[in-house]
Amino acid sequence: MTPEDSDDHAATFADFYHRERTRLFRFAAVMSPHLDHESAVQEAFVRAWRHWPSISPPARRAWLVKATRNLLVDQARRRERPGEVTDEVIARSRLLVQRHRDAEAWHELTSTLAAIARLPDRLRTALVLRFWDFTDDEIADVLGCGRDTVRRYVTEARALIAEEVGNPERRARGSRRGKGTR
Repeated sequence: MTPEDSDDHAATFADFYHRERTRLFRFAAVMSPHLDHESAVQEAFVRAWRHWPSISPPARRAWLVKATRNLLVDQARRRERPGEVTDEVIARSRLLVQRHRDAEAWHELTSTLAAIARLPDRLRTALVLRFWDFTDDEIADVLGCGRDTVRRYVTEARALIAEEVGNPERRARGSRRGKGTR
């Protein structure tokens, strides 16, 4: 590697970091609000930096999400299973939401976040990544499954949340997001 290559890698990594960090912090906070998601994300970025030249540019977001998920799983294995998602947990996750003045909207939001937290990992991951505009191909890469499976996971997650939160009429209909490639 030449000094120029090193500068190019540093510039592309810095751009990637600034573009993806907030999205990844939010993803990790939704996936594991009781864990130290901030340290998991930072460690994932450190690992990405170490492997930056060998990670294919189209696969970088998926690589980073997989690294973050693995770090969160490692954290979870080292501690006892957490309880319910509470206002306190959400408040600690400032990146997730700001408290709404409208009590009804706040209740619906916290109920929805709690329902998301109770989803099986594969459904929660697919839904959260879809929300953050990951393509079906990227989500499939993270989950190690096919595009059709990703679509099924998202549909199932939405249906379970709508059933639990009590708003089946607000369930999103056949989103077209995530079907293209970047």
